[in-house]
Amino acid sequence: MTATLQLLREMKLDGMRLALQSLQDMGDSSLESLWPILGRLVEAEAEQRRQTKAERLARQAKFRYAASLQTVATGVERNLDKSLLTRLADGRWIAAGRNLLITGPTGAGKSYLASALGRHACLQGYRTRYFNCGRLWAHLRQARNRDRYEKELRALSKVDVLILDDFGLSKLDAPDRLSFLEILEDRWGKTSTVVVAQRPFDTWHEILGEPTVADAICDRLFSNAEKIELKGESLRKTPRIIDSNLPPH
Repeated sequence: MTATLQLLREMKLDGMRLALQSLQDMGDSSLESLWPILGRLVEAEAEQRRQTKAERLARQAKFRYAASLQTVATGVERNLDKSLLTRLADGRWIAAGRNLLITGPTGAGKSYLASALGRHACLQGYRTRYFNCGRLWAHLRQARNRDRYEKELRALSKVDVLILDDFGLSKLDAPDRLSFLEILEDRWGKTSTVVVAQRPFDTWHEILGEPTVADAICDRLFSNAEKIELKGESLRKTPRIIDSNLPPH
């Protein structure tokens, strides 16, 4: 009974909740046989709302791949342990505002992994956005010219999980470097940023360019982050294997 009433409260169905509480307080004997059915109906409504919200969040996120954790390739040859995926799936790294940094060679599944984790975050109710870095920097440069830059930064700061893909394909120009720093400054310790790059971690400082700003960016990225270094041959050559032991998509 308590769980059902709590679900009604979470779904803001206060009329139903108050009516049931009133019947319960009056000792209505019919409730005893009705509670199991009511409980299942309320749980079904809550699950439907959760799925609808997750689908809406996933559409807004604009993931690169329609990925799920079940279809992420794991193993020693990929340098990706199944237990790590299971741990990330619980979402505690997001709740704690920790970052996630992913590197690996072309075709190692970096973007697919980021998409899968992002989609799972949507299932957990987290607001998620997925960007190609080059396109995001260009978008923010345009926003500067249209006096919309601060508004765009505020919007990015409110996203629970911000995925930045294809980082470091070329060195950052000064405006893009500053935008990156401001994004991380607004989000540090409060929300999670996922950065996906082909270049190894020890080259990121060089990619960022100007040493002082690069130091500030790397400090905010690495001091509160989980790092994943994928390895192996291109996954584009082989089909993905569905792993039933991982959380469902």
